Amino acid sequence: MEYIETIRPFALIAYYIFISFIIIIVILDNKRPEKSFAYIFLILLIPVAGVIIYLLFGAQYQKKKMLTKKRYFDKVYLNQISEINKVPPKRNPASSYGKLPTLFYNIEQSNFTYNNHIEVLNNGEEKFPKLLEELNKAQKSIHLDYYIIKDDDIGNQIFDILCHKARAGVQVKVIYDDVGSSISRDGLIKLNLSGVQAYPYMPVLFSRLAHKANYRNHRKIVVIDNETGFLGGINIKDKYINPNKLGLYWRDTHIMIKGEAVVDLQYLFISDWYFVSGQKIDLNEVRYENKQKISNHLPTSILGSDYGKSNQTIMEAFFGLITSAHEEVLITTPYFIPDESIFNALKITSKSGVKIKLIIPEKTDIRTAFYASQTYLKELLLSGVEVYFYTKGMMHSKTMIIDSLISTVGSTNMDQRSFSLNAEVNAFIHDKEIAEKLKFYFEEDLKDCYKLQLIDLKNRPWYVKVLSSIARLIAPIL
Repeated sequence: MEYIETIRPFALIAYYIFISFIIIIVILDNKRPEKSFAYIFLILLIPVAGVIIYLLFGAQYQKKKMLTKKRYFDKVYLNQISEINKVPPKRNPASSYGKLPTLFYNIEQSNFTYNNHIEVLNNGEEKFPKLLEELNKAQKSIHLDYYIIKDDDIGNQIFDILCHKARAGVQVKVIYDDVGSSISRDGLIKLNLSGVQAYPYMPVLFSRLAHKANYRNHRKIVVIDNETGFLGGINIKDKYINPNKLGLYWRDTHIMIKGEAVVDLQYLFISDWYFVSGQKIDLNEVRYENKQKISNHLPTSILGSDYGKSNQTIMEAFFGLITSAHEEVLITTPYFIPDESIFNALKITSKSGVKIKLIIPEKTDIRTAFYASQTYLKELLLSGVEVYFYTKGMMHSKTMIIDSLISTVGSTNMDQRSFSLNAEVNAFIHDKEIAEKLKFYFEEDLKDCYKLQLIDLKNRPWYVKVLSSIARLIAPIL
C-alpha cells in the first residue's frame, strides 16, 4: 500500500502530461473547431476512456494512410472523364435557379444531365420488387455499393439473382460496409463460388465498437448495365419492408434512374471499387448507350461526398438549395444535427419569409443523435421554421423539396457525420413533376406527425435537457 501511495502522484503527473500531449495533437490536427472542442471535452470529461475513444476513432493517421490511394485515383484517373466530357455550364440569368448548375460544377465538376427517367419509390415495399425486376434484366454488369447488406429473406433473394447472373457471365461486383453490413460466412462463400466479386469497405476488427464512430461508406447504389441506377435511403435488410418482424413501420424513400445520370453513379462506384479492391474498371466499359431510348428532358445531377475532401460537397449543395428558395423548403431527415452553415441558412431563409417545414422522427434508433437534435429546435421555432415529429414509426427518408420545383433524394442525413465523415450520394432533380410527387408524400407523412411547440421543449424533463446539452457538445463526433 505504501508503494502504491508513493507512485500515485507520479502516475497522475504522467497522465496529465500524456493528455496534454493528446490535446495538443487534437489542436494541431486542424479539425473543425467544434469537432476539436468535442474531443477535448470528451478527453477531459471521461479520464482514460476519452483518450481511448479519440485514439480509436479521432486520430487521423490511419485514415490518411488508407485514403491516399483513393484521393490519387480520383484525381488522376477519374478526373480524366471530367476533362474530356464535362464543361462549365452557362449561367441562365433569366432563371431564379440559374446559379445551381454553376454551383454544382464548381463544387464537384458535376453537370446536370437531361435524358433521364426517374421513378420515386416509396418505402422498401416499392423499392425491392422494382430492384429485383431490374436485376433479373441485367445482361452485362451489376454493381452494388451499400452501407447495410444482410443475407436475410430479401438479402438472399438478391444474392440468388446475383449468383445466377454471375454464372451466366454477367460481371457482378459488390461493395459492403464492414461496420454496417452483417453478411454471414456462408453468404460470402455462396457469392464467391458463383463468381461474384465482393469486398468490404474499410474493414475493422471490432465492428460493434466502431458503429457510428468511424469513417464509413453510407451510400446505397445499384448500377445495372450502365443504364439503370438506384439510390436513396433504403439498405438491403428485411426491416426496410413493411410490415416487418420488428413491428416498426419504416418510412423511407428511394429512386430509380434510367438515363445519362446513371453514368455519374457508376463513376462513384468505380472510385469505391478501386479503394476496396485495388482494381481499375476500364472507363470505356461505362459509356452510356441509351439502349432504352430515353428522351425525357429531366435535369439531374449526381453528387457524392467523401471524407478527406477539401469541400463538403453535399452540404454545400444543400446550402445552395436552401438559400435559393423563394416560397417553400420541405425537409425529411432521420437525424438533425446540422453544422453552423446549414443551421444559419435555415434560420435566415425562414426569417426572409420562406416557409420551411422539417419532419424528424419522434423516436430514433440512435438516442444520442435524438438528444443532440433537441438543442437546435428552439432556435428553429423562434426563426419561424415549422418542426414536426413523425409518430407512425421510424422516419428514415432523406429528402428536400424546394418551391415544388427542385428536389433531392439520397443517403445524406442532415447531420455533421454525413456532411464531413461518411461517403454519401444524392441525386438533385430540377423537375416539377418529381418535386410535386415528393411533396405529396411529404404531406401524407404530415398526417402522421404532430407539430412541435415551444411549450413542448420547455416542459421536457430536466434530465432530458441535461442529456441534450451534453449530446450537443459531442455531436460533431457522434
